[in-house]
Amino acid sequence: MPVSPEVPCQLQRELLRIALLGAGLLAVAAVVLSVITGPGIALIWWLPGVACWGFVLWQCHRRLHLNRSPVDDRGFATLGHGNRTTLLRGLLIAGMAGFVFISPGAISPGLLYLPATLYTAAALGDLLDGYLARRQQQITRLGTELDTVLDAFGLVVAPLVAVMYDKLHVSYLLVSIAYYLFQWGLRWRQYHGLPVYPLPPSRLRRFLAGLQMTLVAIVLWPPLPGGITSTLGVALMIPLLIGFCRDWLHVSGRLGVQRGRAS
Repeated sequence: MPVSPEVPCQLQRELLRIALLGAGLLAVAAVVLSVITGPGIALIWWLPGVACWGFVLWQCHRRLHLNRSPVDDRGFATLGHGNRTTLLRGLLIAGMAGFVFISPGAISPGLLYLPATLYTAAALGDLLDGYLARRQQQITRLGTELDTVLDAFGLVVAPLVAVMYDKLHVSYLLVSIAYYLFQWGLRWRQYHGLPVYPLPPSRLRRFLAGLQMTLVAIVLWPPLPGGITSTLGVALMIPLLIGFCRDWLHVSGRLGVQRGRAS
């Protein structure tokens, strides 16, 4: 069993500082929300937010040993601007998670703009983190994996809120589970000793994922009518689901692979 490279203490301390800062911001936001809506709704918002922030931190912590260059395997002692921005995206998604359990009728109309604001900021951050990593010349395997994990996580939390607020049809949640079903399928094949073939490079794959993030960010804004956004969501989810099916045919060796390249 391969041994993971040792994680620098400086890197672990930085993640701890970010964890405490994020938890503190969630606590302050809960206090403000309590003043506006009352302690009951604030608590309902805060608990899922803290849980989701913990999930984000756990996903980062278990990959800290991947804070290395994919080119020369050079390790970095700090997370860098790109990974910090990715974690900020995770905090924004965590802040949005509490709204899954809050009925739209239980809060003022103005607060309905908060989920849209949080997820729009998180989606824009997806454009920023990679740019900052390249600019700082600190592209890491950690950043690549964490970015994918948080993209998928955001497409669970945000559509749940959109369904709760009648902005997306419940069938759109197929998009939310598609990534996790795909990952489960890969592990199932590996567990049973079946070959897993590499996915061919595809710009379309990234485009379709970005399209879903853009769609969900747009439909969450209150002025848009739910009838239109639900129809749009169903129409745009179909290409993504077809893409997942095509990718599964690739990794399972049923489509366009060289048999000798299985992992």
